[in-house]
Amino acid sequence: MTTSILTPVDGRVEGYDALLALDHAHLLHPQHHPADHAEALIFDRGEGAVLWDVRGHRYLDGLSCLWNVNVGHGRAELAEAGAAQMRRLAFVNSYVGSSNEPAITLAARIARLAPGTHLNTTFFTTGGAESSDTAFKTVRRYWALRGQPGKVKVISRTNGYHGTTIGATAATGLPVFHPLWGPPAPGFVIVPPMDVDAIEAAILADGPETVAAVIAEPVQGSGGVYPPPADYFPRLRALCDRYDVLLIADEVITGFGRTGTSWGLDHWGVVPDVISFAKGITSGYQPLGGIIISDAIRDVIYDQPPAQRWWHAYTYSAHATCCAVAHANLDLIEREGLVARAGALGERLVAGLAPLAGHPAVREVRGFGLMAAVEFTAGAVPGGGGALAKAMRDRGLFTRYRNDTVMFAPPFVTTDAELDELLGITRDSVRAVTGE
Repeated sequence: MTTSILTPVDGRVEGYDALLALDHAHLLHPQHHPADHAEALIFDRGEGAVLWDVRGHRYLDGLSCLWNVNVGHGRAELAEAGAAQMRRLAFVNSYVGSSNEPAITLAARIARLAPGTHLNTTFFTTGGAESSDTAFKTVRRYWALRGQPGKVKVISRTNGYHGTTIGATAATGLPVFHPLWGPPAPGFVIVPPMDVDAIEAAILADGPETVAAVIAEPVQGSGGVYPPPADYFPRLRALCDRYDVLLIADEVITGFGRTGTSWGLDHWGVVPDVISFAKGITSGYQPLGGIIISDAIRDVIYDQPPAQRWWHAYTYSAHATCCAVAHANLDLIEREGLVARAGALGERLVAGLAPLAGHPAVREVRGFGLMAAVEFTAGAVPGGGGALAKAMRDRGLFTRYRNDTVMFAPPFVTTDAELDELLGITRDSVRAVTGE
């Protein structure tokens, strides 16, 4: 049994070695394996697109930490918005007969931002996985209230990531998340990505009367940055309409500007029935997510007797402080024109990485908006994407990888000089891990 060897004084421990020892003794990390944390970076502060660790080393933030710190680090406006709301009213529950002004006005603001004219109602969560689970429960409840309780299946796609709660894991199309956790939640079908015909086959396999919804990321993010063909989402929308199946857009990464538009699906003029969101709504400064539902879904939910109410809830839904910070974050995005900035920066990022596609060890370079990936040919580089990510880290660039793929999604406020630095480090790191 591991025991603590240090006791923090006034909540703070000085020194990298002391902090690392406490980390190893007490902190279970997401997707944890001790080997990953043997020489962990322990971050201390950030400003814009730059992070510093407790030893004073500087790193470019190549993935907005986890696709979410879109407006960059150290934004005093967001800290001040949270502090002001906490001084006034940090939290009040939003259960039966209770509400708060920041949540009310944020829901109204999201309705104005949402695509189309029929996405006007938001339920708030504290993150993307909760948003996925909420979406799944909501579409199933909708069909049950419509007299079709057998419409429960949710179709998702290989390489899709929708979170790792019990329900969200069942929809996540990354095999590594599925073994060792017991039987998966029933009612989920995963089909090949970017293949509308495969989705139609899955709908017809047991009949449309069994399928509640299809869930899809506009651009698959954590699975490796896979943009869709230009006709994919228009065809998918038409398919869902044909078989009376709801379309859930997982905009957790792409929402609020990551692709150069407010929503990822804006690029194809497609309006879903449900949008799940998180990450970019607060740029990570507070945990907040949610789903936006169509008027048709809302009206069915609202038109029920009390005993048939929508029995779904989270303690921190519509959290006043989180919603106040979201308002300040959206103000900042609008004031600084950061959605357009993300689009322009994304073009430079993808263009700067494109020459790597000619490298003999590189299988593909992909990108869409301010999202990009470099994928090695399997077996071409010992250690694959992990080796490249480590080489980047050693040179001052912090990002993530999956298998043979390293991914990029820097903050919207990344300067042109910082982007050039990111590209230079990437090129140098590819040469290093390929032995050039």
